[in-house]
Amino acid sequence: MAISRERAVELSHRIAERLPSTPGVTVLAEREFTRNRVLQALLEWDREIGQLEEQSRKKTRERNRRAVEGTQEWDLLFAEEMTRALVALLGRGE
Repeated sequence: MAISRERAVELSHRIAERLPSTPGVTVLAEREFTRNRVLQALLEWDREIGQLEEQSRKKTRERNRRAVEGTQEWDLLFAEEMTRALVALLGRGE
């Protein structure tokens, strides 16, 4: 499920507000700059997850085992593909 821009903006405000009071974190930039960078990161993360979900759906459909989308079997196969995709993404260090 994609995050709406409004929700991402709200989260970026909350994160930017709390970052300076987080132990071990020093914020050197202005709050608005920090908030914009957090917003960009959230939206980019959401786009990447959306792409991974599409790739995982495609791979799940292409499997030899035909599962109907929305069934428990589909959900398990899709979760397996998403896990593989996320592990591959983390393995690349992106």
